[in-house]
Amino acid sequence: MSRSTLSVVCAVAIGTALVLAGCSRGDTADAAPPVSQFAEPVSITNCDVTAEFDAPPRRIVSMNDHVTEVLIQMGVADRIVGMGYRNATPTAETAEAFAKIEGLADEYPTKEQILDLEPDLVVGGMRSAFDDKEGRSRQTFAELGIPTFLFSEYCGSGFPDIGMLENDFSQLGDVLGVQEAADTLTEGVIDGLDAVAGELVRVTPTPTFFYDSGQDVPMTIGGVGVGQLIADHAGAANIFPEGERPYLDTTWEIVGERSPQAIVVLDYGDTSAQEKIDFLKNQPIAATTPAVRQNNFIVVPLDDFFESPRLVTSVETIARSLHPDRFQS
Repeated sequence: MSRSTLSVVCAVAIGTALVLAGCSRGDTADAAPPVSQFAEPVSITNCDVTAEFDAPPRRIVSMNDHVTEVLIQMGVADRIVGMGYRNATPTAETAEAFAKIEGLADEYPTKEQILDLEPDLVVGGMRSAFDDKEGRSRQTFAELGIPTFLFSEYCGSGFPDIGMLENDFSQLGDVLGVQEAADTLTEGVIDGLDAVAGELVRVTPTPTFFYDSGQDVPMTIGGVGVGQLIADHAGAANIFPEGERPYLDTTWEIVGERSPQAIVVLDYGDTSAQEKIDFLKNQPIAATTPAVRQNNFIVVPLDDFFESPRLVTSVETIARSLHPDRFQS
């Protein structure tokens, strides 16, 4: 494809990771709809990394599938030059655009794959997207003049409320020059959560175990991530509200002691949801819980447990299963 010269000079200050976007390692960019300069530079601080943009990025690498979906929904699919998790199953609304984007790897692309695309923005949805051991740290990209953005659930402070999503989407909207689309996307999430909340007024939350994976050592959601927010909005009392990470390891003995009345099974990976359910039914301690004895399992795709509009789907799925009497259809 034909390319146009980029003339933005990049500056990096390592202490604060200050970078100017719009600069790439090469001197050309794929032909794409023209993106004008900002009237004034746009500056954001994301996970303690400050970046300044003279123009909206036009060569974006998306590291996670839920990030790709969010960017598509913000209307910048034509600017995504590559994405991780090429085997992911997108939503019906994003599938067509998703299929047109180059998939770089079944999971994360390498640093070299990313650099070959000469991006002017790399966006990750999990801390592992910027794994220093793999040479993909945010500082490394900053040193190369490439700004990055990390969805804030994985900044280390948890996901206290939906305001974190609002801020992330707003910052992306500012940086990408699509603030109206970002605001519309945020409003859709808030309206969806409010609609479910309206059905659950004065409901008694159901003690619920969120089973991610693990047989000897079960993994569940902790009290600081999107999973906890989903539980709170769905009328589920997460039996493991402690922890400083979105996910934590526990023991079957504690699961048994906390006696969940429902189990949400996160569906992903090589082990199917049904295989997880079969395991729980045969796990000596889990089998004694009210949830297993009453066959009260709720299957939710892991893709619906990230900082994206999909979290509304998981909230509604869980709420309808736990409190069916509150919903008319």
